[in-house]
Amino acid sequence: MQTYCFIGSDKNAGKTTAFNFIYEKMHKEQERPEVCVTGTGINGEATDNFDGRAKPTIRLQAGSLFLTHSRHLSRHTGKYSTLQTFAEPSFRGHYVLGRCLVGFPVVLEGPNTGSEFVVIKEALAKKLMPDGTLLIDGSIDRQFLADPTISDMFYFSLLFSGRAPQLLGALRLPTGPEHIAGIVQRLKTAATKSLLFGGDGRLHYRGEQTPFSDGQLQRACESLGKEPAWLYLNGAFSRSLADFLAPYGNIDLLLDNFTLCLSRADSPAGRKLFRPRLSLLHPARIKAVFVKQEAPFDPGLLPEKVPVINLFRQGAWS
Repeated sequence: MQTYCFIGSDKNAGKTTAFNFIYEKMHKEQERPEVCVTGTGINGEATDNFDGRAKPTIRLQAGSLFLTHSRHLSRHTGKYSTLQTFAEPSFRGHYVLGRCLVGFPVVLEGPNTGSEFVVIKEALAKKLMPDGTLLIDGSIDRQFLADPTISDMFYFSLLFSGRAPQLLGALRLPTGPEHIAGIVQRLKTAATKSLLFGGDGRLHYRGEQTPFSDGQLQRACESLGKEPAWLYLNGAFSRSLADFLAPYGNIDLLLDNFTLCLSRADSPAGRKLFRPRLSLLHPARIKAVFVKQEAPFDPGLLPEKVPVINLFRQGAWS
């Protein structure tokens, strides 16, 4: 089963438009295996945590599979059949996997943790659609989505509105050396948020606190002196953390995935004095880029060898 996740650089970047475009296209391809659609958690709120706007609905296609929280189905009795439910104690909410009997609009609210998504993916792959496709209406602040066990590739919506779009620089970052990735895999646990270690694998510090608020991590970096080291981060690469690390030319920075760079202002691309070299543990696996253009931009900024689609001008180039 292939899993594709949709994220956007900004609010109003056209993510929902891109999601509907790909979903409807796959549904119309009769020879294609089944498609299931879901989203990420909204923590019980009517607005998305990142956008602050009303969570948009997706119009489900008759015959297709979906997964959402049961609270969004109270007005749709008779419009779907229930195939499986996921609930406590393994899940924090009550989710319904269903098949549409007719088309209807619904809020797609799936789990809010990577471990819950893994369980759902295993159930889909084994019982219902081993050769199918799962589409996730995601968000850039749900960093677990970039884990290879969750998403195979991303559809990325970019808004060009006269300022640099979020995450654009991160899409072009290289992956770190293979032997360094091996050290990280050996040292980290599920709870690890940061690792500071030498090129020989000698561990200086392991943190389980959000990196930008981890005072012990900062003190560990300061104690290095001029000793070369690698710093692995599995938490948001915030503005304050980037400011702190900027002078450390002896540190090579390895981010777990590209979603940790939430904006250009927080990334080395926008910092002339940022000295650490930056790379990714997991590469940015981009299926296609959807562009919403409100101002001129340089196409050379976009990732190489990735299809680029402008749904708002009904054109595409690659």
